[in-house]
Amino acid sequence: RGGCGGAGGGVGAGVFDRAGRRDGLGGADADLHMLIQSIRDYGQQVPVLLRPNPNDAERYQVVYGRRRVAALKSLGLPVKALVRVLDDRALVIAQGQENAARKNLSFIEKANFARQMRDAGYDRKVICDALHMDKTLISRMLSVTDRISVELIEAIGAAPAVGRDRWLKLADKINSLDLLSAAQGASSEARFDACLLTTIDAADE
Repeated sequence: RGGCGGAGGGVGAGVFDRAGRRDGLGGADADLHMLIQSIRDYGQQVPVLLRPNPNDAERYQVVYGRRRVAALKSLGLPVKALVRVLDDRALVIAQGQENAARKNLSFIEKANFARQMRDAGYDRKVICDALHMDKTLISRMLSVTDRISVELIEAIGAAPAVGRDRWLKLADKINSLDLLSAAQGASSEARFDACLLTTIDAADE
């Protein structure tokens, strides 16, 4: 691992594994293409954070910077990285703090991250620390993900223009409706709107 511990160290993009909780909900191909173009033009400006894979001494796990790793891999370039030895708790806190700082992570993506942490056994304080949010907001997030299935959330997608109040409205109205077939549309916002409209129509019947 010599020379890989600082931002100047280059790590081959083929020796990385996923670690921790999943943050994004897909649908970011255009953003990834833009990142690839930016790195092609200007190089990698910000290092990623890795930890040694505890199950394979020759590999690393990506703590954060997965999109940068994917872009560099597509370009066949080495990855500038910081390597830190982190236990699982420190890893998810680092991921959560990175996610909280990202302006483009939607409400439901943050809520889904909180759900994954809760389901993995992390207590509420760790989740609050990871996402830089108070217990009230975390509770509202989890009230959404407890009532809307993971399958439906993934079918809808990130829906960056849909905030907390509209997700709570959908959670309040969903009851026992199966909305997977309703999650149709060209964008995640359109799929969300289709699902919400279905709940409204069902209530009027």
